[in-house]
Amino acid sequence: MDCCQKMNEKIRQNKLTDEIKAKIFQGFGKQAIQETGINGLNEEAISFEIFADSEFAGAVVVQLFWGQLHIKFLLVEEKYRGQGIARKLMQHAFEFGRKRGCHFAFVETMNFQAPAFYQKLGFEIEFLRGGYARDTTFYYLKKTLAEKAPLQKITRIGVYGVAVEDGKILLIQQERGPFTGKFDFPGGGIEFGETAELALRREFAEEVACGFDSLKLLDNLTAIVDVPESSKKAAYTFYQIGLIYQIAGLKPLKGHERGDLQHTWIDLKTLSQEKCSPLLWQFVKEIN
Repeated sequence: MDCCQKMNEKIRQNKLTDEIKAKIFQGFGKQAIQETGINGLNEEAISFEIFADSEFAGAVVVQLFWGQLHIKFLLVEEKYRGQGIARKLMQHAFEFGRKRGCHFAFVETMNFQAPAFYQKLGFEIEFLRGGYARDTTFYYLKKTLAEKAPLQKITRIGVYGVAVEDGKILLIQQERGPFTGKFDFPGGGIEFGETAELALRREFAEEVACGFDSLKLLDNLTAIVDVPESSKKAAYTFYQIGLIYQIAGLKPLKGHERGDLQHTWIDLKTLSQEKCSPLLWQFVKEIN
């Protein structure tokens, strides 16, 4: 005999009452506390509402679910749609979640409702399931609420050489870093213990396999560039200080290879901003 027969009880179909709902949640909460030490279901739902004068225009209903923000319902009355109300309500909900320490928000919606709207707000589809009535599809979307960490700020002081012959300037083409693929002066960062001259001589030897007789300071240029995230490095802001020197007596160095970087002599008049590093472009504009 099954448990129902032993208890001589019949299964009854009723509308869910507050009493039965409370018993169910009490049972869930008791088990949750026993297993995890917390009850992630004891937060009440909260409604953020907006009115036009005294007329209801829309609302978003949220609830904390195991420490994260559940977007339960979002509605804007038809006559008030297209005015940014839904976005405003959602931003209010996000701020509420952040203040409560939520790391992410999640929402369930159907394909005929608002998955595209949620994606515009930064939600990403974690999974979807088709096969519901009338060929509808269920979407589960998630959005990270943690504020982005401020961009790392990197400062670099470098020395760069201007070598000119027959109206052309010696340039290298960067193979890595924030200016990959762009033309630049031969040169680079000053290492610990180096003078500006020693650093520039080392860079010319390494990059273009050349030395020089003398140098003269021409200019001090600066540039700030926001470098996007890549597969190898997080996004950062690059502040470059460049000491620009005029090089005289350029000559190949014996015993050196052709240099680590591709280099060539270029007519400055053929250069454009898209082809140049920021410091090189500043220099080109000043002399043209």
